[in-house]
Amino acid sequence: MSAHVIPKLDLIYMPDGRVVNQTHEDPAIPRVTGHSRFQIAADLGQANDYSAVVVIKDEALPIVDDGTVIVGPRNRTVVYADRFRGVSYVAVVDHLIRLTNAPPFGGKSELAIDGTSIGRVVSDMLWDQNIDHKAVQMTGGQDWTRKGRYVNAGKTFMIENLAVLFAAGEIRFAHDLPLRAEIEQDLASFTTQTTAAGNQIITQSRSAAGHGDLGIALIVGAFATQYLGQQVVGQHKLRGWF
Repeated sequence: MSAHVIPKLDLIYMPDGRVVNQTHEDPAIPRVTGHSRFQIAADLGQANDYSAVVVIKDEALPIVDDGTVIVGPRNRTVVYADRFRGVSYVAVVDHLIRLTNAPPFGGKSELAIDGTSIGRVVSDMLWDQNIDHKAVQMTGGQDWTRKGRYVNAGKTFMIENLAVLFAAGEIRFAHDLPLRAEIEQDLASFTTQTTAAGNQIITQSRSAAGHGDLGIALIVGAFATQYLGQQVVGQHKLRGWF
């Protein structure tokens, strides 16, 4: 008797971000649930500073592997980036709400913002409008904690997390991503220094070319996809930046 051959999968993309394979009522084909979701992340600036938003597409789709239907590898891609200044906090909040509801993000996106400084004000405004989100407050140290919508996470820890994802090929830029060069300039402005006590800290040099806002937004988004979202994968050893 010949082995059952599973045909090429037909995938069904659900409104909530789940992705399942069509079985065509074949009992030999199991139904497996993957995902295709979006992580929206924002860094909020003061009145004369830039605010920035990035979106990471996070996918792990059902595939056929050696005749078995499984959830395939997880792929995260930076698919959207924008920054702006000279707008009110009300306008920023309205923009974030519209973005989370806009196609293709609506119904399958999560929002995280840099909750440090004025981020708390924006977080309160979002909360008042019943917008679910996480407010990530950057702290010292190498760990993170969560209480309600507020998350305290070490800045060094978050930057190293993004470095790991890039080094492992687990996050990449879309080939046509606007502002990619600006994001890379922001990320390159972060450097590691060792204190007299032997502790490693992250410092940032802000030049005319790099404002830091896009880099911070991506750092927050990458942290959220790795630790705060519905799909959490294993950790890897740090292997460099890009």
